[in-house]
Amino acid sequence: MEDANVRKAALKNAIEHEGKASDSAVFSRLAGTDKSILSDVKESKKTISRIVSEVNALSIERQQAEATLLGLDTEKKKFVKEAGLKDLPNVKGEVVLRLPPEPSGFMHLGHAIAGMINYLYKEKYGGKLWLRFEDTNPNKVEKRFADSFREGYKWLGITWDEEKFISSDMTRMYEIGEKMINENLAYVCTCSLEKIKSGRLNGEECEHRGHTVEENRHMWNFVINGEMKPGEAVIRFKGNMKDKDFSLRDPNLFRIIKTDYKSYSLWPIYDFASVVEDDMCGITHVLRSNEFKVSFQDKLRDVLGLKKLNIVQFSRFNFTGTPFSKRKLRELIEKGQISGWDDIRLPTVSSIRRRGITPEAIKQFALTVGYSESKHEYEWDTLLTPNRRIIDDKSKRFFFVSNPQSLTVNGAGEKEAKIPSHPSVDLGFRVVRTDGNFIIDGKDAAVLKKGDLLRLKDLYTVRINDPGKEGIRADFVSDKMIGGERIVQWVTKDNLPVKILVVGNLLNEDGSFNENSLMTVSGIAEGGITTLKEGETIQFERFGFCILDNKDTETFVYISR
Repeated sequence: MEDANVRKAALKNAIEHEGKASDSAVFSRLAGTDKSILSDVKESKKTISRIVSEVNALSIERQQAEATLLGLDTEKKKFVKEAGLKDLPNVKGEVVLRLPPEPSGFMHLGHAIAGMINYLYKEKYGGKLWLRFEDTNPNKVEKRFADSFREGYKWLGITWDEEKFISSDMTRMYEIGEKMINENLAYVCTCSLEKIKSGRLNGEECEHRGHTVEENRHMWNFVINGEMKPGEAVIRFKGNMKDKDFSLRDPNLFRIIKTDYKSYSLWPIYDFASVVEDDMCGITHVLRSNEFKVSFQDKLRDVLGLKKLNIVQFSRFNFTGTPFSKRKLRELIEKGQISGWDDIRLPTVSSIRRRGITPEAIKQFALTVGYSESKHEYEWDTLLTPNRRIIDDKSKRFFFVSNPQSLTVNGAGEKEAKIPSHPSVDLGFRVVRTDGNFIIDGKDAAVLKKGDLLRLKDLYTVRINDPGKEGIRADFVSDKMIGGERIVQWVTKDNLPVKILVVGNLLNEDGSFNENSLMTVSGIAEGGITTLKEGETIQFERFGFCILDNKDTETFVYISR
């Protein structure tokens, strides 16, 4: 990785985003063209951070001049999707797909992207889409989890044609289970869990495998009538205990679970239930992450004489520093390191909505990335970049000062500033009344010297006569630009204190909890923010895009630059 290439990428990114490049965006851009960056990620990130800091220290005019000399194309471009989705294999007749969430946890970003891919294929082929809740772990099922998927899919604009819970078809599951018992394809096993594991590991058959059909039928009736306790028996598929594929060494088909969720006590395992349901729903194509093994399901379809499906597997959508595992997230909650399932640092759909990520950005991401079998961890900026371009034209601009410093202008009198709410889109304007008393950011104040020209953005130019630490004094010069002024934001006494929550990676590179994963920036904003509604996205100029999270406390969540 050459410094010159990093600088080009940093300049391009900075000019696209009002003079401020992002480390993660530059990393993502370079990683797509220069694989050497991945040979030593830590060192590469250090180099990128150094060069990005150098570029960000330049004025945007200097950045543009350097980019022109280097022949860089810095014209802002809209996010363009790749040329459609890949064609699905073996499309013959109607395409039927499924969304198969397990209602044992909240919907997260991975579910959202996978769901969007399924929906886009449904639209591509004019097919049919099932929402099918995989409630085969009944003690973990909660209504709020199922609702989170319904609400999440609706928010994404995903529509489905049919909806069901697997447990609504338990009678059919039992019919097929009994058929397998009668055809000597399955047997009832009362071995301990430890003995079953040992037998599968060593390829040893248990004594129950040799029972007659009559013996198994008798035990089946005993189990299905609820006369045995959890752990006392399982229904196993009669596979091959010497198979090199361990998933085919007499895997379970049913196990006993006592639950208040439904009256049933014998519950199918996921693989068996999926095979039966896919056939009942007429599924033609299954799009799912490659963490699932397909050999057992394929074997079941063979022995049951069911139609084979077209299975397209892809890598899970992982994002840097963000755990998606319910177990890991639950552990963080129990330790008190995050506040709960609605913590804005989580990848749950409810959290990413609060962070200002739009359904359109997720759709653009899905169209661009599609599905890939290779394991990949995405930088958040891969999603935030299209999101930024989507919200840019819709976001009103406001002034924000994070480190207040007073400024008094002599000779200005009372004036009204008519400030456009967007530099290039007609989103109206706001009128701000001024009387010569202002508050500017301490970072701007710190570099001022006597005699400096200062432009109060969209108002007038002043000359500094006393850059005192207790309060800056200046003289009015002109309503018009003179040339060479430093341009600053400002607020008047009509302001409101605000808090901006800034989300970082939840985990460090070593997997430990990042103590700085949530930071708060305090400051004051112009009084016009009182017109905003919760969930509305704006841009605090020179700070970034933010979304109003709580109107009562004037708390915003930072989205991106």
